[in-house]
Amino acid sequence: MPAGALKAKADLADIAVSVGWQELALARYNDQRFEDSVRAAKIEEWLAPVQAGDIVLHQFPTYMSGTFELAFAQAVQAKQARFALLTHDFEPLRVQRTDPFEWQLAANADLLIGHSPAMARAFQTAGVETPTVTMTLFDYLGPIPTQSPAFRPVVNYAGTWQKAPWLQSYQGPPLALFGNRPKKWRDVALPATVHWQGAFDPLAITNAFQAGYGLVWDADFDQRYYQSYTKVNAPHKASLYLKAGLPLIVWSQSALAALVQQEQLGLVINSLADLPEAVQAVNETNYQSFQANAQAFQKKISQGAYTKAMLAAVQAAFAH
Repeated sequence: MPAGALKAKADLADIAVSVGWQELALARYNDQRFEDSVRAAKIEEWLAPVQAGDIVLHQFPTYMSGTFELAFAQAVQAKQARFALLTHDFEPLRVQRTDPFEWQLAANADLLIGHSPAMARAFQTAGVETPTVTMTLFDYLGPIPTQSPAFRPVVNYAGTWQKAPWLQSYQGPPLALFGNRPKKWRDVALPATVHWQGAFDPLAITNAFQAGYGLVWDADFDQRYYQSYTKVNAPHKASLYLKAGLPLIVWSQSALAALVQQEQLGLVINSLADLPEAVQAVNETNYQSFQANAQAFQKKISQGAYTKAMLAAVQAAFAH
């Protein structure tokens, strides 16, 4: 897995341990190659510390099989422990698949942790009646950069390029592109306004943004609904940008849009075609105001405040 993809889970585990939770380590392996008896033995081994009445907060997905996920949840509940499913990503809401196992996993859980009220409603619309608590943002541990990005009409984009085919035809303000270049993109000539900065360690990248804004923008294509998914999720890259001191640029229909507008954390646009005008309309005073408004979020993200609040809500949900 790319290092950036692991940080959200690692941070969440570290924060949980810091407030008294016990880490329950799983070994990721291709469990489809093993017999059911081997899978069952591994699950029993991993769940050895779990006792009746415990809460097991499962960071999902593990990228093991649906058979594993369902068996793991059942094994937790067989110990008379409570199974809480924390969804970092929920594929049926962003990729069209036939008979996805995730709905059954969500329905069988004792509690769901979603990203937003919109995600909770999406579960309910799909017939999942499991109680849900939500997180506003993911945390991003590590030191706060000592220098804030400068006021310039630059757009930063960090993340998985495959979710952003619009990069290949981008027309707009200068765009600083971060991340690994996919194999399928090796022969793609990026537009002259796109400047690839390379791939960075999840901690180092917070100091790599020199100026401008952090763009949160995916696309829908080929039965992949990445942009539609932003209507319900809290992208980890938004936390990265806020941590780095970048004002956000988000889609007007995204779950983040209300937060960005209410707290004045950046710009809300309807389409990428609006980018040039939206960026041009911001003066230095506006920009510095966005950064000042984001400082409280930057501090909370760095200290694990959102995870701690979620963990308290999980415990409260099982206290009744």
